[in-house]
Amino acid sequence: MTYQEMKVTIPGNSCTQFGKSILISQIQFSTLEAIFEVDEAVQRKLDLNRRTEIREFIIDSVSEGDFYFSPFIFSSRGAIKEVNDGGELPPGSKIYILDGQHRTYALISAISHLRARKEAEEEIGNFKQAEKLQNQIDKLKTYPVTIQIYLNLETHEERQLFNDINTKRKEPHIGLVMKYDQRDEYAELTRDIARILESEMEIEATLSRINVNCTALTSLTIMRRCLIALFEGNVSVKTGKANYGDVTKDEIISIATAFFESWLEIFPKKMADRKTFTSGYSGIQIALAKTIHQLHKHHEIPYEEAIDHMLPLKEACTWKHEDPLFSHIYDPFKKRVKNHSTTNAIQKTALVFKRKIEQEGGWLHDSR
Repeated sequence: MTYQEMKVTIPGNSCTQFGKSILISQIQFSTLEAIFEVDEAVQRKLDLNRRTEIREFIIDSVSEGDFYFSPFIFSSRGAIKEVNDGGELPPGSKIYILDGQHRTYALISAISHLRARKEAEEEIGNFKQAEKLQNQIDKLKTYPVTIQIYLNLETHEERQLFNDINTKRKEPHIGLVMKYDQRDEYAELTRDIARILESEMEIEATLSRINVNCTALTSLTIMRRCLIALFEGNVSVKTGKANYGDVTKDEIISIATAFFESWLEIFPKKMADRKTFTSGYSGIQIALAKTIHQLHKHHEIPYEEAIDHMLPLKEACTWKHEDPLFSHIYDPFKKRVKNHSTTNAIQKTALVFKRKIEQEGGWLHDSR
C-alpha cells in the first residue's frame, strides 16, 4: 500500500501557540516526503540556486557525519485528527508546507543525485563505493525531521504566517555563528587558530564589526574572511564547503597560524590603534591574506615562503593612513582610509602589497 491509501500516524505532542493548536513531532524524511504538499497560493516560487546550495551542503555533510536543520512548519488544514500521543492523517490527505520548502526539496534532490552516482559506480563495477552511497541514501531517507504542524489555520492565516516567517525572522548574528557553528569549516578553523593565538593578540569573539576605539586587533569574523582569502583567493562572500586547494589538512593549521603571527612582525607596536594605523582595519588584513595567496599561486612557492616574503613590509610600509601604499583608499579631507573593505578595495590593496613585496624581493613585476 502507498501512503495515499493508508492512514498515517504522526507521533508527537499537542499544544497551543498564539491561540492556535499545533502538533510537534519528529518523523523520518521518507514519511514526510510522501505526505507533504506545496500550495503555490501560499508559498513562494522555489529558488533553484538556493535548493542547489542546500543540496550540496547536505551531500557534503552526510558523507562526513551529521547535519542539523531547524524545525519545518506545516499546516494540516483540519485534516489531522488528534489522538493520544499524536495525530492521524487520513488516506489521501496532505500537510502543507509553510517553512522548509527549500530544505525539503534539497533533501529530495540530494537523494536523487546520490542514486545517480550509485548507479554510475555500479556500472563501472565499483560496488564498494556504490554500497557507501547507498548507506548515505538510506541515512537521508531515515533522516529525523522535526516538524511543527498547525492543525486548523485558515488559508489567509497561512499566508500571514508565511509572510511573518520570511520577513520578520532574523538570521543568527554572525558573531554567534562564528562562536558556535559546527558546520562551517572555516569557522571551526578560525576558532582553533584563535585559541592558539589568544595569548599573543587580542581577538574580538562576539562582534562582527569592530569600531575605531576597539582594543582588539581583529575579530573571529575578520579572521574567517582572511582564511578564505588565504586559501581560496576569495575576498567576497563565501558559503559552502571549504576548498584548501593543494594544502593538506596537516599543513592548514601551521600555515594559518604563521600568517596571523606574521602580523606581530610587520605591524607597528600599537597595531590596534586604528586612529593612527591601518593595521587594525579588516580590509587591510584581508588584503594581506589575498596577497599571500597570489604570491603562492603566481610564483609557485610554498605558503610558508610567501608569508616570509611579507617581512619587508615592516620597513616598506609605515601602516599609517597617509602611507603611499594606501593612496587608493585615502581620504585627504578626513585624513584616514575609507571604504577599505569593499571587494574592489581589497583586491587593489592586495595588488599594491604584492607589487611592493616583489619590488623589495627583487622579483620582476608581473601583471597576473
